[in-house]
Amino acid sequence: MLNRRLIRIRAMQALFAYKQAEGANFQLGMDLIAETFAPDLNSMEYQDREKLEGYRKLSQQIFTETISKTAKKDDFDPPREVKNAVDKARDMYLMRNRKDAEHYANRSIAEAEKVYDLYLLILALYIEVADRAKLDDTDSKLVDNQVVKAIRHDRNFELQQIRRNANWKNEQVLIAKFYREAVKKNPYYTEYCSKKNHTLDEDVAILKYLLKNVILKHEITMEYFDRENMYLVDDIETLRAMVTHTIQSIVETGKIKVELLEEDWEQSKEFLQTLYRKTIYDNNELEEYLVPKLKNWDYERIAIMDKILMMMGLTELINFPSIPIKVTINEIIEIAKDYSTPKSGQFINGVLDSLSKELKDKGIIRKTGRGMLDNK
Repeated sequence: MLNRRLIRIRAMQALFAYKQAEGANFQLGMDLIAETFAPDLNSMEYQDREKLEGYRKLSQQIFTETISKTAKKDDFDPPREVKNAVDKARDMYLMRNRKDAEHYANRSIAEAEKVYDLYLLILALYIEVADRAKLDDTDSKLVDNQVVKAIRHDRNFELQQIRRNANWKNEQVLIAKFYREAVKKNPYYTEYCSKKNHTLDEDVAILKYLLKNVILKHEITMEYFDRENMYLVDDIETLRAMVTHTIQSIVETGKIKVELLEEDWEQSKEFLQTLYRKTIYDNNELEEYLVPKLKNWDYERIAIMDKILMMMGLTELINFPSIPIKVTINEIIEIAKDYSTPKSGQFINGVLDSLSKELKDKGIIRKTGRGMLDNK
């Protein structure tokens, strides 16, 4: 129902948000150290500013090296005050990272489900517009549209609306405005209403037209959908495909087929959560595989989205034996084309292709079933 490309994009977006939070948490750790060694202007005791500044710099250096895993093992034993400040900053940093990791894990599921909610809202919008048209114009034929009738009386649609609370009950002013400003004077719609009777193909055609040229374009609906879904721009094609498939189903089967969130969603959620969590929690292991392949590049200067996509791709290659290697790499490349730099696809392809061969030879990547057959 919600395709794997959308699920991968949600994982990528969640990982990007987490990386941003991780950076903010690091800065909070640096700020905590700075506050620890800031002179107490209200103290009656002497404040050795030079010593405090030295402790601050040393603590922030050790904290940075600890977090970036570049700390060198030596016999240097920092002062107790420095150790305590670093430990406190590190503990706060790790604690906040854990909370943020879980926050974005949960949000990624909610954001993916919002695509389904918008799908239901668009189907419901056809009914709302048809009812509004009947109130405003006696010559409107949309209320008699065979597809609209089928959606209105479909039990699955009714149940999904109730479960997901996907309705326009509190948006009747918006519905009226949308009908009058976006639909009523549309020439294709007025031509449709000028005919007394319509074939099923004509009924399907008007709904597809409104979807593509009005509902998913007009500022009234788009502003509303944008408030409901922060990733709307990324999801428009998925929404269009889902709604179109439902509209077309009445032609192909004689009855409307409303998509159900429950169909394969548990499996998709598991895929999303595993891809997201493994990329975060197996970060050290993944970097051990990845960094040697990047010896000709400065790892710290590689675009953050390229890093995320390579780590995601590597996570998928290792943890999902039934997904063919070629499928994983091709999907990551396609996402890179849309979300990263112009040269990212080629760069990521080279790295993942080389890594997949090496890790497959070592037995770290193991493909079974269809995944194995597709990669022989």
